[in-house]
Amino acid sequence: MSINREQKDIINKKKERTPGEILASYTPDIPEGNAAKVTRTIMRLLTSKCPVRFHYDFDKREMRGRQVLILAQHTSRDDPYYVNVGYPYINPNAIMSMHNALIPIMFRLLLKDGVILKSLFEPDIGAVKQLMRLRKKNASFLLFPEGVESADGTTQPLHPATAGLVKKLAMDTVLCTNHGAYLCQPRFDTNKRKGRLDYYFEILLRKEEIENMTEDEIYSLILEKFRYNEFEWNSKKQFSYKGKVPNAHGLDNLLFICPRCKKQYSMHVDGDSLLCECGSKVTIDDRYNLIPNGRDFPFERIDQWNRWQREVITEEVSREDFVLREEVIYRTLNLEDLKKGRYITVGEGRLELDRERLRYTGTKNEEKVELEFDISRVPSSAINPERANQIYYDGEYYQFAIEGDRRHYSRLTMAIEALHEMKDTERRKARKDVLEG
Repeated sequence: MSINREQKDIINKKKERTPGEILASYTPDIPEGNAAKVTRTIMRLLTSKCPVRFHYDFDKREMRGRQVLILAQHTSRDDPYYVNVGYPYINPNAIMSMHNALIPIMFRLLLKDGVILKSLFEPDIGAVKQLMRLRKKNASFLLFPEGVESADGTTQPLHPATAGLVKKLAMDTVLCTNHGAYLCQPRFDTNKRKGRLDYYFEILLRKEEIENMTEDEIYSLILEKFRYNEFEWNSKKQFSYKGKVPNAHGLDNLLFICPRCKKQYSMHVDGDSLLCECGSKVTIDDRYNLIPNGRDFPFERIDQWNRWQREVITEEVSREDFVLREEVIYRTLNLEDLKKGRYITVGEGRLELDRERLRYTGTKNEEKVELEFDISRVPSSAINPERANQIYYDGEYYQFAIEGDRRHYSRLTMAIEALHEMKDTERRKARKDVLEG
């Protein structure tokens, strides 16, 4: 009995494992040599359009094949590419969140690269066990201690467990810092700019030093070397950054409160300027300088403006009757067919945030559901390029895209972070630490 081509396609499709099935049996291992070469080639191509300068404070020949832990700043979504290209002396196992691994054209390649998957912001004993197991196999690792890319070009809170992990691994530790990455690829816009871009690699700690240091001492050293403020840096350097769109493009995604009239979401971008309904106008030049109309404008830099907004939202959420409501589309990870993208829409409903919890009431797969997330366990709601808020809770991924004015995601994120830090003293200290440098 013969079978036709259509029947063969059906049989082959049945044999093909889904991403979910692949992940269920996945155990990270030492990166495969050929896969690592392909990955680095892809990343080199992705970074080729924006010239970069790499700087090293060590003899590069001595680092070839040397087992290290790389700690890197996460100022931009392109950082993993530049770090990989700039440090070709080893093929590290990168620690990353599940949603970052499910890139349709990269998924299988990343698994061959031995990525160590974990839930963003959640403690993950399993990931630590994988690190310790691979360490014995002479693996090197790449870690971004902030967890997510910077919202406003300044340091995000460092994960409190970072120093403990450095102490536990007791490996030569390389620090990667940069200047210009955020200004070339700001979080508030998907368009890129070209300008001065430098990545720096230095030996932060040798394993012999780690043995004689406490976790507090390690944390203080990381913090001292890790802090950054891209807008403050360029206010002194005055390097130019230019792209297909003005530098103001997308800035109303980040800056949503007018400093003059205090109204929220009353501003819009017009060419190279932010305009408010009250008549306030701020022009952003190719060096990211703020040039306001009139003299009564309180800020000289974008990061100062955003820090003030955070203070406004922190005051809002401190009120006993605080409630924030948004109509949202509910999405989750696509573990069935990445050809259709890494996220799938499973429902829609209302997201409500109060001082104790984040609650979703709506549908999931055409059934009515109510989901609750204890705010003491949600440090942030990281924003993805699709302008949606995303969290991990009990190892599960949740994405909520605000319907209507998508700019509201910034306020939601700030409110979640402020409420969480009212309850989590470690996280509150971590934010204070990075702000006080």
